[in-house]
Amino acid sequence: MKKHIYNDSKMSYLVIEPEIDITASLSMNMMKNNKIQCLLDMECRYIDNSLALYYSTQGMQSLKEYIEEYSISYNTAKQLYMDIVQAVLNGEEFFLNEDSYLMELEYIFWDKKNKNVKFCCVPELQGDFQENIKKLTESIIEQINHDDKSAAEFIYGIYGLITDGGFIIQDIKSYIKSFKPDAISHTLQSKQDNITENKDSGKYIYGCNDSKASGASSGDSVPETRAKPDKKNRYLLCIDKDSLPFRTDGKGSADIYLEDIVCITGENRAEASIGRSRDCNLVLPVCYISRHHAVFYIEDEKLYIEDVNSSNGTFINGERIPANVKILCNATDVISFAGILCRLSCQ
Repeated sequence: MKKHIYNDSKMSYLVIEPEIDITASLSMNMMKNNKIQCLLDMECRYIDNSLALYYSTQGMQSLKEYIEEYSISYNTAKQLYMDIVQAVLNGEEFFLNEDSYLMELEYIFWDKKNKNVKFCCVPELQGDFQENIKKLTESIIEQINHDDKSAAEFIYGIYGLITDGGFIIQDIKSYIKSFKPDAISHTLQSKQDNITENKDSGKYIYGCNDSKASGASSGDSVPETRAKPDKKNRYLLCIDKDSLPFRTDGKGSADIYLEDIVCITGENRAEASIGRSRDCNLVLPVCYISRHHAVFYIEDEKLYIEDVNSSNGTFINGERIPANVKILCNATDVISFAGILCRLSCQ
C-alpha cells in the first residue's frame, strides 16, 4: 500500500493506493456513499487503470505536525481518544472494521475549524487495531506535556488500560467518562490526599484514611508476621510528593521504612510488593502503575528490586531495569515507578 500527500491549487489530499482490488467490497461502497463522522471524506480516482483513494485534508494538519508545533495537553489527549472511540463506533454502523484504521500520527488529522480529530479508514485493510493503538499511545507519551499532570495521568491510564490485557473500544469510552482531572480515581476523590499506615495489615496506601479502603478484606491474604527492624541497617524509601499526580499534604517526601511493611519469607529474607492492587504491601493507586509493579527483596541485609513485567517500567537513576531480574540497590539510588520518584537511603 502506497501513501503520500498530494496538494493541488485548491485542495489537499492524503492519497492511498491499495494493493488489492477493493472496488466491489461492502466497506468500500459504504465509504463512497456515506459521510461518516470522524472519518476523512474519501473519493475514488483511477490513474493508469489503478485505483487511488483521495482523502480530503483541506484545512487540517496532521497530528504529527500539530504536536511538533504544540505540546499535547490534557484537553487535546482527551479529544483524540474520544474521537478514536467515536470513529470506531460510527464505523461499526457502516460495517467498517476497526483494523482498517490508520493509527499513525502522520495519517491522523487535526481539524482546525472544528477542534477535533479525523481518521483515515482504508477499506479491507488487514491491520491490528489493538497493536496500532498501543503504538500510537506510546508516540503520544513521548510528546505529552508531563508538566500537565492531568495529561500525564490520563495518557498513562490509557496505556495501562490497553496493555493490561485484551480491551474493547467501550473500555476506552468508560475510562474517558470516569476520568477526573487531578484525581486518581473515584475512590480517592472523597478522601484526604495523604499517606497513612494500616497497622493491622502492615500496608501503606496513598490517598486513603479509612481502614476499610487501605486494609485487607476478609478474603485478602494478610501477612501474619512482619520483619523485625534492624536498627543497624534500615532501608528508608522517601517518596517525592511532587512526582505524585495528585495533591498531598505539603511538599517534601513521604518516608517509609521497608522493614515496616515487608513479609518475612525465610531466614534473613523478606519482601515488599509495590503496585496499585490492594494486596500489595505498598499500594500506589495510580492508573499508570501496574497492579503488581515491582518487588523489593531484603536478603542477608542487602536490598534488591525486581520489576515484575510492569507496563510502564521501573527505573534506577533514570535507567529502566529489565523485567523479572533482581537488581542490587545501593544507598542513595533514585528509584522511579513509572514517574513516581523514590529516594533510597540506608540508616
